[in-house]
Amino acid sequence: MPASHIQTLRAMAYNNAWANHRLLTACAALTQAEFAAPRTGFFPSIQATLNHILIIDRFSADALEGGTLGLDAWADPVPCPTVAELRPAQAAVDRRLIA
Repeated sequence: MPASHIQTLRAMAYNNAWANHRLLTACAALTQAEFAAPRTGFFPSIQATLNHILIIDRFSADALEGGTLGLDAWADPVPCPTVAELRPAQAAVDRRLIA
């Protein structure tokens, strides 16, 4: 892959990490009840939405690394029920995507 393509993909991964950081920083101000509260939208809560993002990012990072996670990525739809658990898990997968 040409260096310019790699630079573009890495820039997108950095932007994704920055967006996740900002979103999770804002969510840290929510109570657990607010974070998990039912919401109108595609996903039933902020908690479910952000966990879905984590799952998709884990699936994508695994695929890029040649892994075999596959459908097991969706075994637990809420692997991180709190923002305190979600922030480091998302940061870890963001670092994988950047790498």
